[in-house]
Amino acid sequence: MISNSSYLPTIDLFAAHWGAVNAVLGASPLILEGSRTFSTLTGLRSQLAAARTDVEVKRNAHEFARADVEIRTGALLFRMQQVLDAVRAFWSGTPFLGTLPDKPSDTTKGPLIENALDDIADGWLRINAASAPPGVTLPLTLTTDPTDAVPAPPAYTQALFAADIAALKTAHTAVPVALGPLNTARAVRNGLQDKIRPILVDYRESMPTKLPSKHALQDTLPRYSPLPGSTPDGAEATGSWNAAAVLAFFDFTPSTSASVVRHELRYVAGPDYDADDENIIASVNVGSPSHFETLTGLLTPGVTATYRIYAITADGHERMSNTVSITRPV
Repeated sequence: MISNSSYLPTIDLFAAHWGAVNAVLGASPLILEGSRTFSTLTGLRSQLAAARTDVEVKRNAHEFARADVEIRTGALLFRMQQVLDAVRAFWSGTPFLGTLPDKPSDTTKGPLIENALDDIADGWLRINAASAPPGVTLPLTLTTDPTDAVPAPPAYTQALFAADIAALKTAHTAVPVALGPLNTARAVRNGLQDKIRPILVDYRESMPTKLPSKHALQDTLPRYSPLPGSTPDGAEATGSWNAAAVLAFFDFTPSTSASVVRHELRYVAGPDYDADDENIIASVNVGSPSHFETLTGLLTPGVTATYRIYAITADGHERMSNTVSITRPV
């Protein structure tokens, strides 16, 4: 069975072989049942390449929306902690302290985070309308994040906090909205693959009848799935973001299987690896340095991508490595 990421290189093998066969046949090129020709395959190949790119673009958009939520959430939780620290310092023993929520954990779901932030925004508004305790000037403002740009922006106010909460809610909505176009793009891709695979199957059945049994092209007939055989041992991968190079670096312990001829780096945008959406980034032959460097999947600060390194044998059997997740720092 062809994996999604292998469709294009597999089609290229068949197209090259079909072209060579047609050159031998001359004025009577190979035509499959249903009037499917060499041009039928290459045309579908172009459509599939565009469809795969569309899936990648749509998945990147979904991942960008998810990363936007995480960045905004982190910034707001930082401000929330500042408000809680100020209330504990200056309003201890007052109703303000008892009515404010605890800071949510990292695993808290979006709606619950929004509720907690709304409670903080409301409490902050009430504090601004109350009498100031000794040593405090109202309305309450927060100092800037020391990681902010220099010169420092104006002090952070309740109005800015409320506006940032509204922006977070909009960002939360964008995540499921981005999923619809992604699922549509996947359906288009899968539909094209369903059209292509029967052409490859029929080509393997029809082509041997068109040339003499001893012809050299009979021995190079491509396969759309490997012959029965053993699956190799997988590689062990590690990866990290290299700030100096502005690239993700991957090192791996190669497969110990003697049948392995190369290792491929593949990736999926986002924190969850889906083999149906994976794309091949690069490959190295056995004996080359066990190292990859790439920016693929990490073009924007704050996004996450996941990676695997596949050990591949000469006859097409493969085994994936462990999955490595990398987030580009903001």
